[in-house]
Amino acid sequence: MSTVRVGIAGYGTVGRATAQILAAQPERIAARCGARLEVTAVCRRTPVAAGKAPVGARVYRDWRELVASPDVDIVVETIGGTDAARAVVRAALTAGKPVVTANKNLLAAHGEELLELAAAQRLPLGYEAAVAGGIPVIRALAESSAGDRLHAVYGILNGTANYILSRMESDGVEFPFALAEAQRRGYAEADPTWDVDGLDARDKLAILARLAFGGRVDPARIGVMGIRNVTAMDMVYARRLEASIRLVASAQLGESGVAISVRPWLVPRRSLLAQVEGVNNAVFLEGERLGTQMFYGRGAGGDPTAVAVLSDLMEIAADLAGGKLAAKAAAGFRETTDLAISAEPPPVPWYLRLVIRDRPGVLARLAAGLAAHGINIDFVLQEPGMPKERLPFVITVEPVSEPLMLRAAAALDAAGDLLEPVLLLRMMPA
Repeated sequence: MSTVRVGIAGYGTVGRATAQILAAQPERIAARCGARLEVTAVCRRTPVAAGKAPVGARVYRDWRELVASPDVDIVVETIGGTDAARAVVRAALTAGKPVVTANKNLLAAHGEELLELAAAQRLPLGYEAAVAGGIPVIRALAESSAGDRLHAVYGILNGTANYILSRMESDGVEFPFALAEAQRRGYAEADPTWDVDGLDARDKLAILARLAFGGRVDPARIGVMGIRNVTAMDMVYARRLEASIRLVASAQLGESGVAISVRPWLVPRRSLLAQVEGVNNAVFLEGERLGTQMFYGRGAGGDPTAVAVLSDLMEIAADLAGGKLAAKAAAGFRETTDLAISAEPPPVPWYLRLVIRDRPGVLARLAAGLAAHGINIDFVLQEPGMPKERLPFVITVEPVSEPLMLRAAAALDAAGDLLEPVLLLRMMPA
């Protein structure tokens, strides 16, 4: 049985987990793919602690040495970011070596370019691990659902944000406490910006929308709102409304284009989205003939992501050992036109949490401000016993499009009655 030699550029959480799985299950993996997979080199900018590198593997500080190594057949890129990662992937493909990447930021920003290079080199570029970790949603979109016309792809794509919201919901803690706990547990980075501000989910959604609807999606065109401003009081009001709060990435195809955004949603407590708790992810595909499919599981962390990396590695190793190495179909990345983004998404109901100094006439002025934009109030909810000098309460409104709701919220913020900006949550119908 032939041996396929693997070099891992970026020996952090995912890179180490990939090497550990390969070392722990060599016979099973060999039996499944018809070749022995051996990690022969790893690369990391900072030193690798003694005993932490794979047995027999060389450790490089410069990724160029790893890519050029004559005993590396496949390069795994788990560096993260875009600049160095793009250089690694380009160099490996140019050198005639297949690549597996777990990098959603790289695919969202440069996927078209890199897959075009892979096709020109007649080499596979595997990226199953780039979205939702161990959940096989990339293959589902590119292969299993390819025969259907998809109407929507949406879900919970960031395990860190979902863990924070779940803790706030279950124990009534505030955002800073839940974030600190996520960092202690290793679910959140020291700088959590990409996770809690929705940017990680945005890049993943750009990839999923491209695969689902066929067209380039610039992540910068996706409207994003994170979870920093969600409070424990919002969880109280959500419970009163028999709902939960989840950070949802959504792309829905309509007549005027794709309505696409990442923002917190208020979802019914009995909905499948509300049942996704902790660091789990869930992706929903809505098709014309297949109906709704749900893909659920651990979407983040070293082990789930490494499993997805390994699935690509095994597929490429089997082809390499069988002498039939070829570029993979780049569904969604062959299109050269931009996906049409809807300027006027379908109307939906909204939750507005406002904080005021309780004085006569404030509610009337807020209602008039919404009415000026043609928005009707559906429900007003106020928890009893709140301090009058800083009173949080909730207004829910009848369905309006997101751009109109954003304009109305900005007008309320500017009017002078609010002590902090309006928190807007899209409401999912029961």
